[in-house]
Amino acid sequence: MNIVVLSGSPRKKDSLNVCKEIEARLGTENINYDYIFLKDYKIEDCRGCGLCFKKSERLCPCKDDLSLIREKLIAADGIVFATPVYAYQVPAPLKRIIDRMSFLFHRQELVGVPAIIVVTSDGGGHKQVSKYMKMTVTGWGCNLIDTINIISPMYFEDKKENSAWGYDEYYHNKMTTRIKKITDRFKEVIESEVRKIPSFYEIFMFNCLRSKTFTSQADYDFWNDKGWLESYYFYDTKLNPLKKIFGTILRALIELAGRRLKNKICQS
Repeated sequence: MNIVVLSGSPRKKDSLNVCKEIEARLGTENINYDYIFLKDYKIEDCRGCGLCFKKSERLCPCKDDLSLIREKLIAADGIVFATPVYAYQVPAPLKRIIDRMSFLFHRQELVGVPAIIVVTSDGGGHKQVSKYMKMTVTGWGCNLIDTINIISPMYFEDKKENSAWGYDEYYHNKMTTRIKKITDRFKEVIESEVRKIPSFYEIFMFNCLRSKTFTSQADYDFWNDKGWLESYYFYDTKLNPLKKIFGTILRALIELAGRRLKNKICQS
């Protein structure tokens, strides 16, 4: 089993410590942990040329370590996305990676890969960052197990920084239980290879992402090869009638808007 931890923090502190707790819970028997500390990699800023969208990510003019990170993620049996909160967003190293791999919102290569999101903060911003990371991980096609949000001064007893939030034993125990529960579920899903039944949110995201196929031949070819153009989701799964109706309506609306946009582009 290969677990990749994508760490967006410039420091190896709170978010890493939570990941180490997850590792301790998972154990080391037949498990390899690959920690990707983004600060140690050379990743250039996205230039906004759009070549990865329109044609292929292989045409990206940036020459750096992105392909190495991408290969590690694709080879993973499970991924832990770990980030602190910086100004109510993810820190620059992680945002740079998400920008550079935005083609994964168009051509999903991580479909069904189990994932956990870990967000640490000194008090605020974790809700905003969690929402952003959920959109990103779902947009990439991962099987998001759950999100762990930790207010660091309340969780780590040995933190010395002055903070309006102080260590809270009840909070610590509550979050420790949550970490164990989510980690156990993460391992269970990886080992069983069970693919989750998508939520309404995931069905919504899937159909919104389908819209890219009307404006990019590369996206159309990719989705067509995968058999996703007429499907309810990235893979065959049992959906209740409400989710099927929801997905059918969304698909019809997306196709109508997409064809109109495509015609407009052709006429211009």
